[in-house]
Amino acid sequence: MLRYCENCKKDFEFAPLAVSGRDDLICPECGGIIGKNSRNPANKINSDKTEEAIGNTFARLLHMSYIFYMVMGLLGIIGFIFGVDKLLYIATGISIGAFIIQFMTGTLIFTSGIIFLPLGAAAGFIYFKTIEGACLGVHLVFLIRHIIRDIFFALIFKLIRMSS
Repeated sequence: MLRYCENCKKDFEFAPLAVSGRDDLICPECGGIIGKNSRNPANKINSDKTEEAIGNTFARLLHMSYIFYMVMGLLGIIGFIFGVDKLLYIATGISIGAFIIQFMTGTLIFTSGIIFLPLGAAAGFIYFKTIEGACLGVHLVFLIRHIIRDIFFALIFKLIRMSS
């Protein structure tokens, strides 16, 4: 394992057992003690960039999961308004499929959706008297839930800012 001597400004290779052992690491050139976690500062910058890239990717994935149902709801409503039934059915299938997967894996946050999604579908079917209306009802439930959640979080953040 490479460890960096701050006196010599060089990297030296040590056996993994020496790094994890109790004894100090001794620099082969100057005889000084090398920290067991010492890294070359040039390599540290590269590893910091890698860690930052990984963090940014994870943040993007979390953001996508946050807006997933809103995007699917908008696609479904657009499909309903413009009569693109395939888009409406696909968006509905993906939304319901993701909802069921989250329910089965125990990661579902929108637990009241178990009640509101069938109610929305029934209301859409009763009002429009078509399957497309039922799909629209499902998408409207997802959108209303997302809008309410956004307003709720905005109020919480505003209260936090006001209190500080």
